[in-house]
Amino acid sequence: MVTVTEVLKNVYVLKDRANCCANLVVGDNKALLFDTGSGVDDMNEVVRSMTKLPLLVINSHGHFDHIGGNNRFDKVYLSESDFPVLEDYDKEMLNRWMKELTREAAQPFLTAPKEWKCMRTLDFDSFDLGHMRCEIISLRGHTAGSVGIWIPSERLLLSGDALTPVMCLNFQNHLSKQAQYETLMRVQSLEFDFYLTSHQDILYPKRLVERMINCIKNSEGKKFHFYQYPQPPYAKGRIYLDSLGEEPIALIISEEEKE
Repeated sequence: MVTVTEVLKNVYVLKDRANCCANLVVGDNKALLFDTGSGVDDMNEVVRSMTKLPLLVINSHGHFDHIGGNNRFDKVYLSESDFPVLEDYDKEMLNRWMKELTREAAQPFLTAPKEWKCMRTLDFDSFDLGHMRCEIISLRGHTAGSVGIWIPSERLLLSGDALTPVMCLNFQNHLSKQAQYETLMRVQSLEFDFYLTSHQDILYPKRLVERMINCIKNSEGKKFHFYQYPQPPYAKGRIYLDSLGEEPIALIISEEEKE
């Protein structure tokens, strides 16, 4: 079952049973679906019950819990830099992970992502939904090909996993904390008030970006503790907790970078 939350006018968060979120933005002429969830629920069916407008589908990055529903759509765009992630997944592993995430006998993957015919290289940097211009912004760090969608008229940024307050730089195709820092500095220069991530159905205030920048600065020379992600893909790393406040801010890096 997919739960739908309207966070702004014509902007929705669609959360599946694996707690993976997609963002639906409805313009006057077109609609945007940013990510397709884990695949355990049919995002296409939900979207089509909400709008009949032509649909543009873009993945924020290539991790399995954001591309899982891709095969239910005719065409899905992904950054070329994240196509190597698709090669890492086989259907048996993904179906096992879905069962572990949902505690149900879910079998959404009939073929491996590298075999999907719907995949297209993201080869444009802007589009218009009808009185709603959108710009594709590189958010490299969480993965090499992570992207966001900046919607100036709504003062909103869709960020996928790239701007989660606990910054995860230990999953497949991740980059360094320096790359994450450079991304955050560029994001800070954009004009927006709120942003959406891919595992929460709430708006985060832009002021968190400055705290994330400070987290990376403050982590220099500090102790990082061993950390293992408690669910698929079970990646290990090292974590530095910077501050709590309205939202915990932390940095997780790979064991290789820590060494």
